[in-house]
Amino acid sequence: MNVCTSSATNMLRSLLIVFSAFSSACAADLSSEYAHRAVLDPEGRMSLYWTVNWHKESVSLAVEAATTGWVGFGISSGNGKMAGSDVVIGWVKDSQGYLTDRYADSESLPTKDEEQSYFLTGFEESNEKTVLKFTRKFDTCDTRDRKIKQGTTKVVFAYHTQDPTSENDLKMHTFRGSRSILLLNNMEKKEIDETGWENFTFLNRNVTIPKKETTYWCALFKAPEVNTKKHITMFEASLQPGNEGLVHHFIVYECHGDFNDTHFGVGYDCVSSANMPLRRCYFNNMVAAWGIGGEAFYFPPKAGFPIGTSDSPKYYMMEIHYNNPEGVEDRNDSSGVRFRYTSNIRQYDAGTLSVGDANSNFLVIPPKQKSWLSVGFCPKECNQEPMKASTLRDGGINVFAAFLHTHLQGVAAWTKHYRNGVELPEIARDDNYDFNFQDIQVLQKEVHIKPGDDVVHYCKYQTMDRNDLVVGGLSTSNEMCLDIMFYYPQMKNASNFCNSILYEPISSFIKERFPGVNVSWPNPLPEMNITWTEELVTDLRLRMDKAKTIVPVCFQPGKRLPEWLPIPPMSKPLLPSKSKCHMSVNVDSSSMMSTSLLVVSVSFFYVCSMIF
Repeated sequence: MNVCTSSATNMLRSLLIVFSAFSSACAADLSSEYAHRAVLDPEGRMSLYWTVNWHKESVSLAVEAATTGWVGFGISSGNGKMAGSDVVIGWVKDSQGYLTDRYADSESLPTKDEEQSYFLTGFEESNEKTVLKFTRKFDTCDTRDRKIKQGTTKVVFAYHTQDPTSENDLKMHTFRGSRSILLLNNMEKKEIDETGWENFTFLNRNVTIPKKETTYWCALFKAPEVNTKKHITMFEASLQPGNEGLVHHFIVYECHGDFNDTHFGVGYDCVSSANMPLRRCYFNNMVAAWGIGGEAFYFPPKAGFPIGTSDSPKYYMMEIHYNNPEGVEDRNDSSGVRFRYTSNIRQYDAGTLSVGDANSNFLVIPPKQKSWLSVGFCPKECNQEPMKASTLRDGGINVFAAFLHTHLQGVAAWTKHYRNGVELPEIARDDNYDFNFQDIQVLQKEVHIKPGDDVVHYCKYQTMDRNDLVVGGLSTSNEMCLDIMFYYPQMKNASNFCNSILYEPISSFIKERFPGVNVSWPNPLPEMNITWTEELVTDLRLRMDKAKTIVPVCFQPGKRLPEWLPIPPMSKPLLPSKSKCHMSVNVDSSSMMSTSLLVVSVSFFYVCSMIF
């Protein structure tokens, strides 16, 4: 080390010591300093705070831990495990903060990365807690670092009760964990003014949760008593304590028509109840959709879901999916949803549109597959006329959020957008799908879908743990492939489902491979005792890839689509985005030190001027 670098280092350390002396008195509350917060573990021992800078393509983060020892935080490879994670480990000792960028090749002390891509911006140790603040780019251009992408990010975290004696002498953690969060697809709630908002709730009426694995429970509720138009601005789950692991998701539907007092009891099994009287509600608008692990959802300031209008429904149906794989008995539940609404009418009425597979047993996935794709088409013919009637300048709708949904075998999901055969940027994507974390993605940029556009939704599955064919259906052990998109302005006389069934490849597969079997509805394939050889799997995969027609599934009032539609042409794929990594410039250590010294000096003198 040369003399100049050594002097700069000593001065930097001196400034940091003085700077840290004022940190406790001057540190702002983390919740007000950062846009988002996630409690990382059930006991609340560690929390993550962060703010996204889309212009700089970077994230500012703060980790708070209930320890005065070292603290670790990382981004996993997608499985939530330490091995393969991109991590930082830091601590505060003798009034100085330390942070090292590392990577974990195994369940051992992560190796220090040659490229230090996380930058310490602040630190504090007080009240038996440690706070480390740092920044990093979405893509650091370091192959040892995980890219931060839209969709689910699976993070790992840990701490020890003692500081290390050196950066290479870290004792094994005394606490560790992992969880899924949305780092890039959250709305900044600081921008939302909740003044004057009112509430109403729909809660189940002490339902006895059945012992069986999968139950969909439907209950009818009266609309809130409002006499003028208002806008729903937020909804969130209201879960009965102790039942958080049993309530997997819910959907709330508008329900038009006449009902009497007998319909407002405890509710009905949506699937098993004979002549379930609320079945007609499924053809109406979805007002809210929530999945396990989801946070409160806020509509954007320019849109809200309308209530209190002349054509608003008098009733709503709430469908709750109870997932009870352990067969828990004698458990009652009064969970539901809380809505907030405002009298300050927003510019647009919001709506929802479900795209993807039509949830039939023609969605099939052979066992022992490392990767299998399912695709669902939303053909332009489904809602072309309602889109033409839109109040937007070019017609159509603007999508502002997406709720991607599949089941246990799903590992990724994404929604593509085509116009005249030309692929446009994707609407939403999640490459780390987590069945136990299904939050709604708020899109960074609204997506404008014009009349005549095609929307295609994909799901990727892995069935290495399954011995039998996996089929589409309601059960957790079945599969789904859907994207519930939130949009504005709300279409009138439109279908809130725009789905499809790939009948053709299944039909031809059965006819040629098993000529004695009659192809009908439902799909006979799940009931056939088939040994899925590599030859059969390859044959079915090729037929799926080369399918030319779909069965459209739309429920537009007064309109009946053809029984078959050609798969829309996709002639021009989207070019991959160019990497900015080749533009990176290496900075030598002395210039980095000079920059760090300047930043700390400016910060120090700014603090002093504020205090004195």
